[in-house]
Amino acid sequence: MKEIQKIAVGFGEAEQATGLSKSFLRNAVKDPNPDRRLKTVRVNRHRLIRFEDLKDWFDRVSVGDESQVASNGNGSQVA
Repeated sequence: MKEIQKIAVGFGEAEQATGLSKSFLRNAVKDPNPDRRLKTVRVNRHRLIRFEDLKDWFDRVSVGDESQVASNGNGSQVA
């Protein structure tokens, strides 16, 4: 039997795949900068993220992006 391979995921699965929160991912969909915006598709009432769009977006925003590094309050930084 042939295994079915997913082509898109919801925000919950994207959260698990990236380690980022669902709210962070939802905000990325609305990012005012089109270069940093996460692309999604709507199917009926569901908003899905295609795997290739998730990977492309993650590669774009994670490479050398110091603007997303925050201080944890004691002088060290966390991503």
